[in-house]
Amino acid sequence: MRVDVVVFAGCAMAVLVAWCVVALRITGRMPGVRRRPAPPTPPAPQDQPAPVIDLRLSVEWASPRQVWPALTAENTLLAARLAGRLTPGEYRARMLELARRCEPRPTAGSE
Repeated sequence: MRVDVVVFAGCAMAVLVAWCVVALRITGRMPGVRRRPAPPTPPAPQDQPAPVIDLRLSVEWASPRQVWPALTAENTLLAARLAGRLTPGEYRARMLELARRCEPRPTAGSE
């Protein structure tokens, strides 16, 4: 009878230790395991002015006739990538081609 208690306690301890190791590894707080430091950011050139970004929204970006087909194509590519039918390089190339092809164009009356 006492052997059963000892075996149960040993198994419980093994499961508890394994769970703690997994939890600590996921959270990154495991002693002795260091995360890689972030690569240093290059300093901004001092002789060049900061680029000006146009933040005005335009009608062509809100046109459902242009947005929904692009989203559908993007979702199709993502599903193919997640299913393993596309390599990362193929996925990247097709996404770039899709971005070029689906660049918004002015719609009638927006000019």
